Amino acid sequence: MHHPSRHIKSESKTMSKIEKFNHDGAVIGYREDGSGRPILLIHGTGGDGAANFNGLMPCLADRRVLRPDYAGSGLTQDPTGVLTLDRLVAQVIGAADHAGFGTFDLVGFSLGAAVATRLAALHPERVERLVLIGGFVTGADPRSQLQFQHWAHLARTDPDALARLMLLTGFSRDFLSGIGDLEAVVSDMVAGSNWDGIARQSELDLRVDVSGDLGAVKARTLVIGNRFDQMVDPAASEALANGIEGAVLAWVEGPHLALMETPEAVGNLIQGHLAV
Repeated sequence: MHHPSRHIKSESKTMSKIEKFNHDGAVIGYREDGSGRPILLIHGTGGDGAANFNGLMPCLADRRVLRPDYAGSGLTQDPTGVLTLDRLVAQVIGAADHAGFGTFDLVGFSLGAAVATRLAALHPERVERLVLIGGFVTGADPRSQLQFQHWAHLARTDPDALARLMLLTGFSRDFLSGIGDLEAVVSDMVAGSNWDGIARQSELDLRVDVSGDLGAVKARTLVIGNRFDQMVDPAASEALANGIEGAVLAWVEGPHLALMETPEAVGNLIQGHLAV
């Protein structure tokens, strides 16, 4: 779900166009790249459109890609204290409208998968193909409640500890072993992250429930689960796929942040789905 570090994330080789607009008391920012069929990417808790998706961009070189940041992240400034899934959906749709996107393919990661699920349910006429990565139907189970409460608490009281927890539970052992100076990574995360935004997003994770949205999703859907996920129960991907009519379930043999650790593996699955 998280923005691990400028040291870790893959950098896009192109310079994105950055746009901002006013929307319902907030300033919403998004990145736009390329040309071709439109695709919209929704990041996860504590991430943003760059941190979560830069590594995926080479797989989408033939597409017009929109990467909005929702409340609490990146380019967007929204002082709203208690976030709702509907507010984030409205901000993402607002970005699509501002960019002139009519219909589009939609990719959501983690909390962004919940946003994407509700968006696809509320606006079936807009979404052609849907990809949900490391998503979950609800944050109500006991382990998720423990985790998201802990994240929110640490985001407000001990960002250094939360940065370390993100790394330990978000990435694989081998990946972390290959980074080198982990202390520099932690320092970078502490200095560069929006911790108030992470706290507010974590509190939203506690309240997420898209169980009532699954039956309304009409887009052709691919659900990608992370087999060794320590942040979100891999069984949550099975629940998403089972709840959406016709959805296909695929697996990445990696951790929750496989999208950032091995973006090529995730990208190959997405390309296959979008080509159908």
